[in-house]
Amino acid sequence: MKWIHSFRAKLILTMFPVVAGITIATLVLAEWKFMESYRRLFEEQFDSQISSYSSGKRKRTEALSKVLDKLARETELISAISKKDLAEANRLLRAELEHLTSDRILSEIPGANLPRLGNLQPQSPPGRPSSGEKEKEPKDRPKDHPLSRLPLSQLPYIALIDPEGNFLLSPKKNTPGGRDNLPPGRDMLPPALPAALPRESSTSAEFRRRSGKLQWLGDRKLADVLKEQEIGYLRVEFGEDNRNEQVREVYITPVRDPKSGQFLGAILFGLPLQVLAEKVLYEQTKHSDLGEIMSGVWVEEGLVSTTIPKDERDIVAAHIADSIHHTHKTQRGMTVSIHGERHQIYYRVLNPGSPFPLAAQVNLYPLVAMDHELAELRRDVGALGVVSLLIALVAVLYISRGLSGPISEIVSGTHQIEHGNFDVRVPVRRDDELGRLASSFNEMAAGLALQEKYRSVLNAVADRSVAEQLISQRGALGGEIRHVTMLFCDIRGFTALTENMPPADVIDLLNEHMTALTDVAYQHGGIVDKFVGDLIMVLFGAPQSTGEDAVRAVQCALNMLRVRRELNGVSKHSLEVGIGLATGSVVAGCMGSDQRLSYTVLGHRVNLASRLCSIAQAGEIIMDEETYEDSKALIEAAPMPPMQLKGFSEQVHPWRVLQARAA
Repeated sequence: MKWIHSFRAKLILTMFPVVAGITIATLVLAEWKFMESYRRLFEEQFDSQISSYSSGKRKRTEALSKVLDKLARETELISAISKKDLAEANRLLRAELEHLTSDRILSEIPGANLPRLGNLQPQSPPGRPSSGEKEKEPKDRPKDHPLSRLPLSQLPYIALIDPEGNFLLSPKKNTPGGRDNLPPGRDMLPPALPAALPRESSTSAEFRRRSGKLQWLGDRKLADVLKEQEIGYLRVEFGEDNRNEQVREVYITPVRDPKSGQFLGAILFGLPLQVLAEKVLYEQTKHSDLGEIMSGVWVEEGLVSTTIPKDERDIVAAHIADSIHHTHKTQRGMTVSIHGERHQIYYRVLNPGSPFPLAAQVNLYPLVAMDHELAELRRDVGALGVVSLLIALVAVLYISRGLSGPISEIVSGTHQIEHGNFDVRVPVRRDDELGRLASSFNEMAAGLALQEKYRSVLNAVADRSVAEQLISQRGALGGEIRHVTMLFCDIRGFTALTENMPPADVIDLLNEHMTALTDVAYQHGGIVDKFVGDLIMVLFGAPQSTGEDAVRAVQCALNMLRVRRELNGVSKHSLEVGIGLATGSVVAGCMGSDQRLSYTVLGHRVNLASRLCSIAQAGEIIMDEETYEDSKALIEAAPMPPMQLKGFSEQVHPWRVLQARAA
């Protein structure tokens, strides 16, 4: 786990999320762009189809609405409906509407004047009727009749409805003599006449509805719903066994008595919605890389289409119904799953605001091709991301090696400096920031080495504690009053001993002696003030006090005698020392000049310690009365006779240490 905290690991952990984030962002953006292109393409196709339908609907409405309004106001038709003369009403309606049907279909469908409109419905083999036919055309229809050129699937939807919404009964049922008494072309029943009625017109192409009432009304009355001409959409079935479906655009025009304004009923006139556009669009996109675009019309909770497979129509219809009923949106695009594959559905309501059931133009296209493209895109971008990560890893390793190498060397050098090796240096291999850092490190190491040398020299010429304070606090030449205990230790007979000794031996002898006694002083917290020839001066209580300075001074004196005796057993020369101790207030501080300072103490008690040391015999410790009082629990001492010492006006009462008390 130590590696995870290294510079290289942190650099890798920083680079990898960046590369991964950029890869993911690129993938998301590419997917969004890709799907947006798909969506825009299909929306354009849908809008084009809707625009084409809207344009055609506007033209049809302009052409049919006026004619139907005019027909609904004709006096003869109103009179026939009022008198229940269905035969006359039928004659009047069909005379106008069949010619209107022929004109509209011929104008909307190029080539419709050809026999059987072969471009709309495949011609049947000789001797066989087409799939939409059940019977031959009636023999009594003139050959030049406007509808004789149309296939049965293109015949008009013509009906008359009473104020309750019921289809009016057939002429056979209401006219004496039945159908045979009517002149040719006088069939009243519309193509959507219920099968429950006794007989259908031979021109009805077997269109059937499930009841004799306009199903859109429910429990409502037509008179309460139809205030003006409305357009609705009707799904009808025709052909043998009702296997064919068709959507009819139905114009519902109210009929009112011009004098009383009484609602007499309504004229239903419907023409089939042409499916040429959806077939053309399907054929154009069938072999494209994006997949085929299928179309249809959602009407009466079902989907009528010539391009959408039958097993998918109910699923699509259910999704559209759920969307329209719950979101109330008249136009929407949504993605659904059909048989485990994603599909996109676009729909637009054809008759928003109508009091009759809504119908919608529907476009459906599978997203299999898009999903396949997206899968390839993810795979390609993922592979590119992996390659990018590998390249980034190699780059990071290369860069981190160039960065971490010099940094590691500097870290190693820092540890060596921490352990006191100020001679360490790191190589400078480059001219950038790391190279300048290595040069600065070497300069720092050289500076620390010089400072340490200065510190060593200072420690050699001054006490260690004093030197540390001088380094940390550049104090002035002034001093302070401190209560201290001074210890003077002098060699007895040193002059006579070294009179004939070589100077080098004298220095060696003094160095051995002073080194041993200095160690003892440091062990007891003393400060070595100075060496004066063969004398060593030690302070206790300056520059810092321990609170038991006199006790430490006495213990130090006892151990100095012990160490000196031990040295006498191993050294070439045997030495004896005398020690003097005195306690009191003195002036302590750095004294000298700006160029040369020395930390020392001055005062009456310093001189007393020096005088007591001078009267101490070999192996004796002489102390003043104050020192004795502070340390008498530690030692056994005997008072000496009062004596007059040089430089003191009053007599001094010294004490001679006999031995340390037993612990």
